[in-house]
Amino acid sequence: MKQDTQKALRESDPAFASFLQRVRKERNIYLEQLAEGLMSASQLARIEKGQRPVHKNMRDRLLGRLGIASDLYENLLDIDDYRTWECQRNIMLAVEQQETIKAQQFIAEYGRQKLSKDNLKQQFCLVMKAEVLKQQKADLLEIGACYEQAVKLTVPDIEQLNLGKSLLSIQEVNMILEYEFYHKDEKFLQKCAALMTYVSDSVYDELSKVKIYPKIVYYYLREVFSGSVLSSPEWVEESLQVCNCAIEMLRNTGRAFYLIELLEAKCKLFEIIETNQEEYIENTELIELFRKLYCEYDVPVYMQDCVYLYRQRWVFYIGDVLRIRRKMYGLTQEELCKGICVPKTLRRTERMKRNMQQNMLGAVMRRLGLSKEYQRTWLVTNDQDVVKLSEDLAICRNNLEVERARCLLSQIEKKISFEIPENRQYFIEAENSLDWMERKIRKEEFVAREEEALRCTLDSEKFMNMDEIYLTEMELSCICKSIKVLDMVEKKKYIEFLLRYFKQYENKRELSDFVVMYEFVMICMASEIGNMGNYQAAANIDMKVLREILRCRRIWSVSNLIYDIIWNQREQEKCINFQGEKEIMTERLQECIILSHFYRQKHIEKFLCEKMNQV
Repeated sequence: MKQDTQKALRESDPAFASFLQRVRKERNIYLEQLAEGLMSASQLARIEKGQRPVHKNMRDRLLGRLGIASDLYENLLDIDDYRTWECQRNIMLAVEQQETIKAQQFIAEYGRQKLSKDNLKQQFCLVMKAEVLKQQKADLLEIGACYEQAVKLTVPDIEQLNLGKSLLSIQEVNMILEYEFYHKDEKFLQKCAALMTYVSDSVYDELSKVKIYPKIVYYYLREVFSGSVLSSPEWVEESLQVCNCAIEMLRNTGRAFYLIELLEAKCKLFEIIETNQEEYIENTELIELFRKLYCEYDVPVYMQDCVYLYRQRWVFYIGDVLRIRRKMYGLTQEELCKGICVPKTLRRTERMKRNMQQNMLGAVMRRLGLSKEYQRTWLVTNDQDVVKLSEDLAICRNNLEVERARCLLSQIEKKISFEIPENRQYFIEAENSLDWMERKIRKEEFVAREEEALRCTLDSEKFMNMDEIYLTEMELSCICKSIKVLDMVEKKKYIEFLLRYFKQYENKRELSDFVVMYEFVMICMASEIGNMGNYQAAANIDMKVLREILRCRRIWSVSNLIYDIIWNQREQEKCINFQGEKEIMTERLQECIILSHFYRQKHIEKFLCEKMNQV
């Protein structure tokens, strides 16, 4: 009986076990490499066989060592994992806001939990404690001691670390960097260079690399400028090369981690070699533009902490999802459980009293239109190639590269199962969007096909006026896109619904967890509201979104948002018979062009240049 209770509390996840083993073997990584410092190889083997459960922190660390960014995934968590995440989120929010007393209180509360055998929880607490000590300008030895304790929990042989044979997550690389900085010796530059090589040559995906490589380069360049090595032309050339490499990573991924710091370093290097005057001017313009934006939207100009390395996305307790989704379908607990389990089982799960067994949970989730996946992208797949193809497809769609997008979609079609509702939904929606881009369909068919895609997972309209709603990112996307071609009455109803949907996360200061869809949906809503003539409301939404994505160092939508803001302001001025200054309009458009050019958004840059000619 006791064993059954334990099984109900936490079971192994077969999907994760299979995925972990597949990725590890595809990348020719040994069990011993992946397990080192975390567990024994035999324990990891049991996880891969589905014989041993694993909590989310460990899942993320294992995936991180395999080079997979955890914030690619939507997360549905069991009781222990969700409570852990709530504690971590409170700590990170306090650290981000530099509320040091509150952060210390949260860290202490988290530390009073059963952490004696959980090295990852202890490690997180120590890293966040170090961040608080930095903000308090504490003694460097005290900060360094925190990082030393933290890194040795999973990288015990840090003094004799052989990077060539080690497998590390980006969080561990960050701890090593900080450890080396606070225990600095004459080999610090060499150690930074070794870390840069490690990240460049690693199995990390691009979103993982871009989070840590620019920081290592910044620490490296900061040390270079504080010494005398720049008297050598070779050092200048090498420094410029690594600086450019980091900046290119940021351009390719639409991120801005340590971007101003790197652009300033690049300008210093140009001043030393006294060449590349044109690029020097471009860099200076970018620095001034980003400084202006950050100051205008009350966002720190420079990177202040490492919270972004631990940020998650779309995090929910699975029992809340069951409860909310059940009510969205208008089902009682008895109706939902019929033929699967007794209502008491569901009731205890919804109340966060007990986890539901895997087989029951899967059946209940399917009845609610969802697949049971603890961590999931828009596609339900264990194939990392499919995830990469879908990322490339998203970029093509954003850049209106329809022909290449169709080619990628065709490749995805051959690799996924259409028996899974989420995968059918993804494919219907993607084809529909591409047909719309090429004007192959009328708006009535576009709406009908978006509704068809939505019904793959959500065949209900009872949720529109409910206080609590759970939607997947894909469902939100379907709803958002159909709004563009609805009649005015329906359009207003859906806009009100989506504004209310994200307001709940704004009120709880949780927008950073949902920033990907918040950015996408709210930009669309602001556009619709502006087109309806409510220019001030549209501009207000755009400004809120702009602040949030700047805070999260996401850059790809910035030029679009600035343009939308000035468009709404201009239209509003027309309504009150006031002609805005042409110089201001020209200046803001020029800023948009600079940004779109820097991030290689060719179709946006072309559009903005046309608008500039019309001013």
